[in-house]
Order: sequence, then C-alpha cells, then structure tokens
Amino acid sequence: MTNGWRVFLMTVLVAAGFIAKPMAAGLDFTGGGPEGAVDITSDQGIEWMQREQKFIAKGNARAIRNNVTVHADELVAHYRDRKEGGGTEIWKLEALGHVRIISAETKVTGDSAVYDIDNVLLVIKGVPVAKLQTPTDTVTATDSLEYWEAKRVAVARGDAFVQHDDKRLRADTITADLKEDKNGKLEIKQANAFGNVLVRTANDVATGDKGIYYTESQLATLTGNVKITRDKNQLNGGYAEVNMATGVSKLFPAAPGTAGTRVQGILAPDGGRKKK
Repeated sequence: MTNGWRVFLMTVLVAAGFIAKPMAAGLDFTGGGPEGAVDITSDQGIEWMQREQKFIAKGNARAIRNNVTVHADELVAHYRDRKEGGGTEIWKLEALGHVRIISAETKVTGDSAVYDIDNVLLVIKGVPVAKLQTPTDTVTATDSLEYWEAKRVAVARGDAFVQHDDKRLRADTITADLKEDKNGKLEIKQANAFGNVLVRTANDVATGDKGIYYTESQLATLTGNVKITRDKNQLNGGYAEVNMATGVSKLFPAAPGTAGTRVQGILAPDGGRKKK
C-alpha cells in the first residue's frame, strides 16, 4: 500500500511544472529554470485562448516531466494575473479523456484529473473506476481518487478498494494518513475505512461499519455490526482485530472502554470446510 499512494505526490510534481516555456510562448508558468522542464506534445496542436486565460493541448496530448508521463485526450492549463509582482500564474490544471499518469512503478488511469493549485488538491475520476496500480498494490474507486497535499491525506471515494498481495480492504470511503519515513519519503501511517467495510485475508472475511488499518503493525480494527466469516462459520460482535500479517482474527463484544452485547457465533460441525 505504501508505494501505491506515492503516485499522488508524483502527479502533483507534474502539475507544478505542467506548462513548459515553449508552450507558453514566453509566459513563464514553471516557476523558474530548465530543471524539471515539461515536454508537451499533441496531435492537433496547442491552442492559446487569451480571453479565457487558458492553454489547451488537443489530440493524444502528452506531458513528460522527469520520470512521470501524463497522457490524455486534452491537457488544459488555466492561468490568471498575479495579485502581486505582476506576471501570470497557473491556478488549475486539467487532463481530460482517457487519462493515464505513469511513472517507473506506478500507473493511474481515469477519465479526468484536476489539480487545484490554490487548495493543493488533486482529484482523479473514472468510469467505471479510477484506478491506481503498482507492482504490489491496486487501489480503485467509482467516484474519485484524491490527494490533499497540505493535509497529507489521500482519499478513495465510492466503493473504494485496496489490495496488497492477498490482503483486501473495501469500503464506501477509504482515507490514508501519510507521514515521512527516515529517508524523507511519504508513506501511509494508517488507512481509515467508512461504511460497509470489508477486510479479507487468506482465511477470513471480516465486515463492519468502520475500520482502521495500521501499516506498521499490519493490524486492522473493525467496529459496528462486526461479522467474521470463515467457510460456513460466522461470528458476530461489536469490535474485531484482524492481523493482516498472520491472518489471526479476534472478536469482542465492543471496542475497549465501551459497553457492548455478547459475542454470538454459528459454527458448522465439520468446520464448514469443503470436502475434497
């Protein structure tokens, strides 16, 4: 999961230097210098709409910055006059149609991507899903994938799904709180799941109203209408701890420090395992 979310940071870097000087025809939107310059190409040319204050690259548009490439039917940069110091500045960037954001080990696909520079917010939408893929992880959402840079929070909305190896987490919404590791790179501190939460390990399926996954301990907790199912066996309670590393699940009447009812279970005589 950790490496998967890093693509959001890479796409933000692309957005920060999206418009190269050749495209801007002398207007410097990059913030200075050739380092990290962006190479933009399109089959149908680049249009400068001065009245609307935007640039549009149409037809199989592509932007390359360092090791990140953005593909889309159209790339649009919205600019405005600076309030202080004169000149212009980019305030919104859009990738429209068949969007692909690709780096060395990550790939994001969707129908559209918008980077709001004022709010340092990246939103990717897709039909049927927006998808993020790494060699070990897959993240999808039917509504949107978001990265809030200032808050260091990533969000998957709408039937959100995260898969890491054989471990799966699904919910209506999943948020990921990020932190810097010892090398200064961002990694997931914990993932928070809301609504119709489902955690799947090699042996068990656990469901609940809310869930939290702690990456360092690989422990997932579920609260509210919790059910743990293995084969035909089912346990019901108010709080569960699922060790995603060992596959061991524990069920309790309620979360620590709160009141709850008794744990209930349905156990099949043969363990519920399918006969060979």
